[in-house]
Amino acid sequence: MNMKQEETMGLMVMVSPVLWTSDNAGKIGIIELTDFEADKIRVGFEDGEVDSFSVKTLFILKATEELKELAEKYKSMEWARVAQNLQTLALLHESGSPEQLKKAYILIQDDPELHREATIRLNEVIDLAQGEKQAGKTLNM
Repeated sequence: MNMKQEETMGLMVMVSPVLWTSDNAGKIGIIELTDFEADKIRVGFEDGEVDSFSVKTLFILKATEELKELAEKYKSMEWARVAQNLQTLALLHESGSPEQLKKAYILIQDDPELHREATIRLNEVIDLAQGEKQAGKTLNM
């Protein structure tokens, strides 16, 4: 999975559940504004609160196909509960509906193992080199 910086606007994310410095740890929100150079991602929450986070502290669901592959892997390891939950996440994610996507994130909120397997840090999928290349071109002119 690879994503361009501009594709993150409006993206549903989960704040790291172990971000002890924030009252929003583990909450689900929508990216409202990004400044990747300053490493500030503004996230809005349902209660109207808005907060800024480092790109490293925000998680998104892995791609649907990857979730399905993980479900198969866990099935073969005879971990039925994890396999079933991963399959459910894949179906919710695949729907493309914001309501279904939120249900997927809610499933992850109370299950650290599922969170670990089904999500990826936003900084791991964003093409941060894109911005660096553009800055380099400007400097080399």
